Amino acid sequence: MVLVKLCSSVSSPCKFTKNIDIGFRNGSSVIDYKLGNFTEDQCCEMCMSNVRCAAAALLDKTHGSHEGCWLQSETQLIPHAAKGITLCDSKRKNIPAVEHVKLTLLDKDDHPNAKCMDGSQAGFYLASNLSSNSWIIELQGGGECATKKNCDARKGSPLFSSNFFPKTVVHRFLNAQQNTMLNTFNRVLIPYCSQDLWTGQRKNNSEETFGYYFSGHLIIDAVLTELENNANLKDAIEIIVTGESAGGIGVWPNVDWISERYVNARVVAAPIAGFYFFAYPYNGPGHTGNRLTDFSKSAWPSHYTLWQSFVDETCANALNEPGYCILANYSFPFVKSNAFIIEAQTDQVVLLYHDWIPNNQDPDWSNDVKRYFSEWHDNMTIALEPSMSKDSKNGVFNPACFIHTGFNLQSPLIEGLNFVQAFSKWFFNEVDKVKLQDTCGILCNPTCKH
Repeated sequence: MVLVKLCSSVSSPCKFTKNIDIGFRNGSSVIDYKLGNFTEDQCCEMCMSNVRCAAAALLDKTHGSHEGCWLQSETQLIPHAAKGITLCDSKRKNIPAVEHVKLTLLDKDDHPNAKCMDGSQAGFYLASNLSSNSWIIELQGGGECATKKNCDARKGSPLFSSNFFPKTVVHRFLNAQQNTMLNTFNRVLIPYCSQDLWTGQRKNNSEETFGYYFSGHLIIDAVLTELENNANLKDAIEIIVTGESAGGIGVWPNVDWISERYVNARVVAAPIAGFYFFAYPYNGPGHTGNRLTDFSKSAWPSHYTLWQSFVDETCANALNEPGYCILANYSFPFVKSNAFIIEAQTDQVVLLYHDWIPNNQDPDWSNDVKRYFSEWHDNMTIALEPSMSKDSKNGVFNPACFIHTGFNLQSPLIEGLNFVQAFSKWFFNEVDKVKLQDTCGILCNPTCKH
């Protein structure tokens, strides 16, 4: 906690603000400073009379609140500094390549229902920035389980127990530090240890649940409560709810609930490889079988019952089968929050492990498999049509690639943009519409490895 005095522009008076983090961790740099004990007015005068600081303060007027002149009391950021330091802070420094974010486990007494499958306490990784009221909340991916055999196979891993969570992580995807337009946001990763696509509401384990807990939605609830109480999430003005794979699936049932919780914030969804529909597996030559959980239409009611899933109530009532609402293709018409959908036209994991495609043909696919790919591609295109509509406020990044969560800053590219650049243009309203979808056919994006 620091007390900071900000001279926000050359012509405006100084403003004194509490609890502002000048953001060294996020790439800010001190371009000039003086040691001593100064009044607030003296601080501001010195800042404005310094050419370099004044230039930074002027930039603040056009570049937001991250540049300007600052007074920080009792700091230890400058070695051997006396109380009272005039800092000129300018975000003109390369972002560090790696930032290891520490694990925080939830207190058992405060959050008794936030349990991993084995009953251990869930947790989160927070890269905080007290000067920001903008947040990225990421739901980690990692499959799902709905049979005793598959759930037993998770034992001894972080997908099963927080006892195996790493002590630190490096945030990836939209949370990555290299994402320059988003790196000043508060960035949260919630590790996935419930195997219920972030929908579970099981407060007790039983023979019915194979002795395990399925508490994904309850974990999200507990983490948000913890961040409200200890990290100012209650004051959020922007919240991006993202996740990859199982985490991307989990974004859809939870995003409107989060939006209703933070009525003063703009809440958007940004699922990565999370737009799923029922599995109608490939049954041609060389087909395999289920390697992950059964995603056929008939399986979803039992998954819903096992996990006691949280889903959109309007969707559940409309479809008369709430289990279907776990998947985006069926809940999408009922989701009110705006979304930026990041999804491959041929999803590698879904096709190989839910849809029985033989991976020993890759990349020399048979004509039978190619026909199946084409049909699957057409179904995905139809699923995204509402968001591709010019009337929709949603954004889309949909490359013709054979990948799952393999989105990075180098590839795939559509019209020269990677998924982070495309999302940023959409989120920060740089252009009216961001709807990027390859139309060249299957597996034809030249920036993807096929």
